[in-house]
Amino acid sequence: MARSSHPINAPTYLRLRDQIRTDIEDGCWRLGQHLTLHELSQHYNVSNVPVREALLQLQGDGMVDMRMNKGAVVRAVDARFIDEYFDIREALQSMLLARACRLAGEERGAEALARAQGLLMPVEHAAREGMVHELLVADEALQDHLARMGGNVQAMGLQASRGRLLEAFRRARMALWAPELEALPVQDRAMLEAISHGDPDTGGEAVRRHVAASRTYMLRLLKVPELGPRGEGDGSASGAGRDRKGLAGG
Repeated sequence: MARSSHPINAPTYLRLRDQIRTDIEDGCWRLGQHLTLHELSQHYNVSNVPVREALLQLQGDGMVDMRMNKGAVVRAVDARFIDEYFDIREALQSMLLARACRLAGEERGAEALARAQGLLMPVEHAAREGMVHELLVADEALQDHLARMGGNVQAMGLQASRGRLLEAFRRARMALWAPELEALPVQDRAMLEAISHGDPDTGGEAVRRHVAASRTYMLRLLKVPELGPRGEGDGSASGAGRDRKGLAGG
């Protein structure tokens, strides 16, 4: 069972929400799949009540669409979803990076920037070696850190749930190298230099180029067929298809 951010005595539906979200990311539940209340209650060994509440929470996050008395459907990822996600991401990241530029002169900003420099190293290494999965994971870790430097929790939350769906979409496909991936470490470094110089305009341009490369790559993956059962080749969890027990005690 995936580790939940909630204590063991938290309501069952909250822990169940976290577990279903993790299982969507891991490929246990496919994008576009219809999930019935009965199927989920059997799978997680809980009653229909926490299942319904968990699905309502996930609908609020944008991960599923509820169906009246029929459970829910996991959101599918298509070209429109990708375009809308990256439109929002560009706007939010530009704003967060501008905030990071203003905070860079403070002591905590300098410490955060030093941490970002360390996170850039695995991005550049993976790009040099052509390691697609490692590159994307390292790049996302750096982007998450830069967003935290911006210090706006609400803005970060707006990206989180749809970003999880996009990650599930990517992990369901073969790790494919493409020319646009070469732009990621270049623009990552440009963002760090912009923050160090307190230059939000140059930083915003680096964000735009980074987002454009990421968008192009994800649109390219739409043409790549899905892999078979998860757990091989991309470092994802091998037990995604097993039943999850132990949720009924909350």
